[in-house]
Amino acid sequence: MATIGGLQEQIFQREGFRVSFERFDASRSNFPDYEYPVMAPNSWRVSDWKTVRLGAYVPFFKNVTVYRGDDEPLKSNVRLGHLRDTYYAAAYGDLEPKTKIVPLKPKRKK
Repeated sequence: MATIGGLQEQIFQREGFRVSFERFDASRSNFPDYEYPVMAPNSWRVSDWKTVRLGAYVPFFKNVTVYRGDDEPLKSNVRLGHLRDTYYAAAYGDLEPKTKIVPLKPKRKK
């Protein structure tokens, strides 16, 4: 069993994004652990993730809020890959790879 903070941290560690829960019963302090060992596919939408992975928590919570990497609540039903990208962008500033293209030296003719 996990505390609400522990559950939120388990989800962040596995899924790569932050959530918060609004409880039905504020006196309840223990909740089932997040049972999924790996993250949901990047192609899933947030609504798919909530339906499939939060089904066990429906009796305990009124609402779940999903947060972007800039700590703003998510306002649309985006793909999880796009949501996870916001965490990268918040930490590193840009999603485009910054690479130097180094031309290969042409072969010398003998």
